[in-house]
Amino acid sequence: MRSTPWKLLGGLAVLAGSTLALLIARPITLPEHSAAHPSGFGATAPRLVPVLPEAWPLNLAAAASRVVEGVFISGDTFGNVLNHAGIPGSLIHQVVHAVEPDFEVRRIRSGRPYKIYFTPDDELLLFRYQPDEQQAVFIAKGTHGWRAIEITIPYNIRPRFIHAKILGSLEGALETTSMDRAGAIRLAHQLAEIFAWDIDFSADLRVNDSIDLVVEQRFLEGTFAGFGDVLSAELNIAGRIYRVVRYQRPGAATAYFTPAGQSLQRAFLRSPVNFTSISSGFSHRRIHPILNIARPHRGIDYVAPAGTPVHATAAGTIVYVGRTRQAGNHVKIRHGGSYTSHYLHLSRFADRVEVGGSIEQGDILGYVGRTGLATNNHLHYQLEQSGTFVDPLRINLPAGAPLANELMPDFIRQRDIWISRLREGQIDPPVVLTGSGE
Repeated sequence: MRSTPWKLLGGLAVLAGSTLALLIARPITLPEHSAAHPSGFGATAPRLVPVLPEAWPLNLAAAASRVVEGVFISGDTFGNVLNHAGIPGSLIHQVVHAVEPDFEVRRIRSGRPYKIYFTPDDELLLFRYQPDEQQAVFIAKGTHGWRAIEITIPYNIRPRFIHAKILGSLEGALETTSMDRAGAIRLAHQLAEIFAWDIDFSADLRVNDSIDLVVEQRFLEGTFAGFGDVLSAELNIAGRIYRVVRYQRPGAATAYFTPAGQSLQRAFLRSPVNFTSISSGFSHRRIHPILNIARPHRGIDYVAPAGTPVHATAAGTIVYVGRTRQAGNHVKIRHGGSYTSHYLHLSRFADRVEVGGSIEQGDILGYVGRTGLATNNHLHYQLEQSGTFVDPLRINLPAGAPLANELMPDFIRQRDIWISRLREGQIDPPVVLTGSGE
């Protein structure tokens, strides 16, 4: 199955039960730098490096006298958007035919932004389409006619310190800063993904918990264009301190590590589902709600709406897919070594979930339901260690792998930069922005 980062705790739904009333944010006094040259802060690996075969697309944009911008909606095509902007059909046909070897205009998707640039004579100068946050497609007339070029957007990056104290809604508080809703969502997703192995944001946050971050702010042509990566973070959750820094290993994707160089990514996720509450914990003796007899409860019951995706907590091999009277729809995964996980009462199984199939951490196995002996929609999750059922919330699961010794000097250089910026933000008097008070 396809391996994807687990976003189960991502989104604002995970943080709906959290509280935040005060949010403090201020720029860090650092020189602005281009994402093409992040090494201005140390030995940071290049990110968002512009891939510009020619500079002319950006030069043309700067020379435009009029700009029409919008977002593709369902049913829009490249042709009708240009036509509505006043560009004649004959020219549209010419452009489409010329750029087809480099860019299929049928690839344009709804919900993505575009800009149409015009000359002082009100003729088509440049078309810009942004398929995602980091890429842009430019269509313009070069020396050999119309052509398309895809580039990595050359953002300017400014680190920013953010402090949040848990008293109201995280979403609402983030939106009171310079972030728009999209920025708030992105940052909430990041936090959930970074700490998915250690923190369950739907259950662990308490009033007066605090979050301190140094995060990238991205600017394009002097205009704020959203938040990038969290660079360093310190969370005080239920009296426990969590510290992380971002590090990009050579030839590898960006990942997060403790200051000691221990990976945050663990063999097992904290929970397999985005849940609203735990209705029953692990117990050696519990009165069954249907059978009304005392019997062991060898797992955790996560209450969640019907249809909520259920994710594999670790990579492994599916050894059972089936249905029984008590368990309902049930998936069992062997994770190599000594661990086996169980997912019960599913409403249905996900596609391609079958015995013998390989599973990656975070893959969807099925969806929350109430099949079998269940009184409400929930997931019953069990974990075995060497054939014995154990409490998933209490067992010490395998830790993440440390960085290789040869990478530590480079990691330490980057770590010290972002930890120092975090400390500066925590010490210096910040600008107070009113939170939502929700």
